Amino acid sequence: KQWYQRRVRAKYAGRNMLKSALQRAQSFKPSTDQETARIRCAQATIFHYIGQVSIEVEEPKEAEKNLQSCLDVIDLEPVNKYNISLRLHVHNILATVWSGRNDHDKAYQLLEKAKELHAGYLHSKEPPPRAYDEIFMDEKFSSEERNVMFEKLYTNTLFYLAQVYGVRGDNKQAAAHCHITLQRQLEADEFDPLDWSLNCATLSQYYVTMNNYVSARHTLACASSVLSNVQESSENSQYSDESYDNEKILKTRADIERCWIKFCVNLLKDSVADLEASDLSDKVSKITEMKNTFEDEEDKVEEEEKKEKEEEEKKEDEKIEDLEAGEKEKEKTVEEEEEEELKKRKTFSDLVDIEDLELLRITNVESGQYEELVPGELCKSYEDARKVFKAGSKFVENSVKYYTFDEYVTDHVEIKKDLSSLYKNLAVFDEDESRKCKMHKRRIDTLTDLVSPLNIQHFRQLCRQLRFELGEVKNTMVSLKYSIAAEQPVEQQNWKKINNLCFGAIQEFENFCDLLRDPNDKFPETLSNETVRPYIVSQIYIARLYGKFRPTDTTQKLAFLSKAETHFKKALDYFDGHMAQCRDMDLKEEIDVAREMAHFLPRKMERIRQMAT
Repeated sequence: KQWYQRRVRAKYAGRNMLKSALQRAQSFKPSTDQETARIRCAQATIFHYIGQVSIEVEEPKEAEKNLQSCLDVIDLEPVNKYNISLRLHVHNILATVWSGRNDHDKAYQLLEKAKELHAGYLHSKEPPPRAYDEIFMDEKFSSEERNVMFEKLYTNTLFYLAQVYGVRGDNKQAAAHCHITLQRQLEADEFDPLDWSLNCATLSQYYVTMNNYVSARHTLACASSVLSNVQESSENSQYSDESYDNEKILKTRADIERCWIKFCVNLLKDSVADLEASDLSDKVSKITEMKNTFEDEEDKVEEEEKKEKEEEEKKEDEKIEDLEAGEKEKEKTVEEEEEEELKKRKTFSDLVDIEDLELLRITNVESGQYEELVPGELCKSYEDARKVFKAGSKFVENSVKYYTFDEYVTDHVEIKKDLSSLYKNLAVFDEDESRKCKMHKRRIDTLTDLVSPLNIQHFRQLCRQLRFELGEVKNTMVSLKYSIAAEQPVEQQNWKKINNLCFGAIQEFENFCDLLRDPNDKFPETLSNETVRPYIVSQIYIARLYGKFRPTDTTQKLAFLSKAETHFKKALDYFDGHMAQCRDMDLKEEIDVAREMAHFLPRKMERIRQMAT
């Protein structure tokens, strides 16, 4: 604490010295235009330094005032090689100040202005500009060094723009600017490989949300490749001259592997959705093929004549269009042709507002061996899905070595839930129902090992999620067991196992509902929005499960049906009592079933009683 206080006092003392220097600069009376320009540049640079110190002592209002004064002074002079770097740098810093004050529109305007300044200076064909603080240095930089520093400032502009676009909700532009920033950092060879690899892996998650798995895999492979060089830094790596904390390396590696896990989970999930959509499309196609239409011979002739006429007209139109296109081509200027060629190249450094973001690839990184780990397209078969599953489960195995249950409970649970999801989606591709049951059994074992040691008081929400998923898995297994039983005779002992599985699923859903109670063990009259749908669905699941029991006698059968009716009514009671809250919960299908069953079950039970007597 004392060290921090001494440091802050030193910064305030330094700021006072800068203010004294500014006063002397402002009192100087230049005699020539050249002296005037240099004095203004010096004043603006000092204003910038004062603003920087104000940021460091957490005085954003004071920082904004001095940085704006810097721009006001420098705007008195035209843009030139002496002040362009300072203009760009201060626009970047001011943007971060306004972002810190949650005025992201102002930050966006400043950064867009910085982009214009950079583009304008490059277009002017002027020599590399001076560094923004070079005016106070005895040692001057070479042209090459100046150019590197100027481009580094612009890379910072793109980096800040990526963040601002993200806050503004323009994810495509955020991803494009992040992609370009990463590429420019590689080209300039100025980056922290740990931060770079993590940022690159994080970018992959945008591509995953856009179902662009080729680009997602590419960015993840680049991240893993760069990180592998850091891991070997103790030997003969390109980063061997750097010192990295081993703990940070392990964490970065685990975080990148978690991004790989999300890639595999979503790839399998989307593959399942595509498979189901294809099955539905096949059914529709078969129905359509069964519909035969017949036309009269006269109508066919008319149709053919009409087509011939349309083709002749189309040929005439094409001739006219070719002539017009030829005229327009001649009218094109050299600048327009150059601009069109520039857009076709779609390079990182020359084009930011790119339409085909998926065409961008990070160069200068050997990513091939990592891209071969996982397929980059949707799975069409069990073998394809199995490759994704094996890669994903390997990433899970590696990441939990760092995110252990004892030290990172929440992270560990999330990773293991992803493993459960991998099993769930792989099972869809397997046609063998016995193997499907084994996969879901592994899900049960995984989730049970997670929820059993959790402290309900501290991890109530996690326990809810795990209990609900366990209920869903066991319910799925009940359905699979019934499907197997429909194809082959089932012994009485196996029916007992199915009944036990039903009891287990019901118990999980009831455990979930109990976790919705308040600390006084009272069930709330109104649930939170995120728990409404799971609660209603769990009641319907329980009701259906009671209907799937294999009873030993009529009395037990009536008892099970009565409990099913009770739980259908619980779902309906909450829905009908909270119509406004449930309106946008997408529960229509479930509620319709519950109403129908609540109406049907009493009559069914009455018939059973009559038959028994």
